[in-house]
Amino acid sequence: MKRTVGFAVLWAVMALLASAPLWGTLPEPASGRIDTAERYQDGVWTPVSLPQAGRPAGGWEHYRIQFDWDGRDPVTLYLPTISQRAVVEVAGERIADTENRTTLVSLASGVPALVALPGKLLERGGNQVDIRVQTLGLVPGYLSTLYVDKAERLAPYYRTRVFVLEYLRLMVPAGQLLIALVVLVVWLYRPQESLFGWLFLLLTTSMFVYLGMMRELLPTPVEAMYYAIMAGSAACEILVITVLLIAGVPVPRWLKITVPGVPAACILVSALGLVPPAQVVLFVNAPLNMLGQLAALAILVWAALARRVEEAWLLVLPLLLSTVAALHDFAIIMTWLDGPIFLSVYYRPAMMIGIAMILMRRLGLSLGRLDNINGYLTQRLREQERELERLHQDERRETAARALSEERRRLTADLHDGLSGHLASIIALSEREKSERVEGAAREALDDLRLVIHSLDIDDHELPVALAGLRERLERQLKRLGVAMDWSLAPLPEIAGVTPSHALNVLRILQEAITNALRHGGATRITVRGARSECGQACITVENDGRPFPRRPERGGEGLINMRRRVRQLNGVIDIEPLAGGTRLTLLLPLRLPGAEPDRGQPDPVA
Repeated sequence: MKRTVGFAVLWAVMALLASAPLWGTLPEPASGRIDTAERYQDGVWTPVSLPQAGRPAGGWEHYRIQFDWDGRDPVTLYLPTISQRAVVEVAGERIADTENRTTLVSLASGVPALVALPGKLLERGGNQVDIRVQTLGLVPGYLSTLYVDKAERLAPYYRTRVFVLEYLRLMVPAGQLLIALVVLVVWLYRPQESLFGWLFLLLTTSMFVYLGMMRELLPTPVEAMYYAIMAGSAACEILVITVLLIAGVPVPRWLKITVPGVPAACILVSALGLVPPAQVVLFVNAPLNMLGQLAALAILVWAALARRVEEAWLLVLPLLLSTVAALHDFAIIMTWLDGPIFLSVYYRPAMMIGIAMILMRRLGLSLGRLDNINGYLTQRLREQERELERLHQDERRETAARALSEERRRLTADLHDGLSGHLASIIALSEREKSERVEGAAREALDDLRLVIHSLDIDDHELPVALAGLRERLERQLKRLGVAMDWSLAPLPEIAGVTPSHALNVLRILQEAITNALRHGGATRITVRGARSECGQACITVENDGRPFPRRPERGGEGLINMRRRVRQLNGVIDIEPLAGGTRLTLLLPLRLPGAEPDRGQPDPVA
């Protein structure tokens, strides 16, 4: 019930908006109106009233208007509607030609113009303006009531006309092309539904008439437009086929043959010169278009009322409006009605909305069936998940046990790498002498053990916390040794994917770099800096003022080997370069570290 009411309200609003061109008019200026002119015919100027409508198509019409000018403010000539080209002359000098701005042929038959009248060509008092109007194709000539006034008063009305008569009409082909592409995609995914294929052909063949609207983009003779209309006349047969498919009625074979047959016959007759193209369009294609729309409308009404086809209701109103517009345009071509504005182009969006609603309805039905199937599959999936959960618990316990074992092995290796060396030194010193050196070595062993244990509590994005702990530990040691340290890692970019293993590897590398600077370089000042490298990586540099590192060392110590091993585990790069007075170590790390792996390296003796 809600859906029925919703559709009823939607189509009522659409009908009100769509019927506006039949009963509504565009606003006109309140001043400067000129509704009389003279027309030049057979060598004589004859007074006529404006608008001049229903003039024979083809050729030129010459009009002349009179107006008074006070000689103070600049004035502008506003032509609300012209069919189709206007040349404006003042004092025998051409000042404007709408051909140079826009030329819209075929369905786009009416264009506005706003022409500034040069003050140097005007005189105080009475002035006259000559207007030559040219019509093309089958569209009768038309010249609307004119206005002469200040530009700021006329411009809003001109812009409104440009939007309605030009921009709005150009939006329709773009929208129809978009709908056609959507229907094509649907058809490619569901080729078994022939309705989508015929809808795509309907949308594409009916676009041939738009070629006249793009005459400046695709400059072709006017005669070529007749053949485009003939080719597009296949849309009337395709429309009948489409509504038959919607109604669920088999399509006769002869009707399918007429789709390419009728346009081909019309084009052949015209190309051979048997009948002028304009006559074929006027007396064959246009009546066939009317007949096709009336037949399609009758089939839709029958399907909606007699067969209760819901999709038929979605197209009844758009097709009714389109048929009324087509009859209106045919009456203009036959000069039964006055006016240059063809309404068919304005009612195309209603047809496109109807087609889109059919697609959405079928999509909605498909989604409804999909939801039912999805509900059934969800139920079965939950049953399977409960069974898998039971089996997975055992696997998780086994995996946790393996991970714990691996972490224990990693911890044992790290404790061995650092603590065992210090303890060995303590034992050796204890055997030889009792001194403060024993206490210092013991303290180093204790600090190293705390470093390892502290790294085990590091989580992702917490590498700065680990580095801060290392800084605190190093400052105490270096202060006792009288070594100055400059530490600045605040500019270091954030590094993701940090695990305890990653943190310990970074700390070990920095620790080894500072230890080597003290033991092998005799450094008195150490600088640690963090930054973002030119390639976007995190960069940590350690500089010292000790003896430079040899460019080609005869051999690398185990400490250097272990540093490079740890860097490989971090997917980083390490570089050691001698300076004029010291050594610089550069460590480059990716902004996201790789997955943690257990550290099974060798112990890290001093390099």
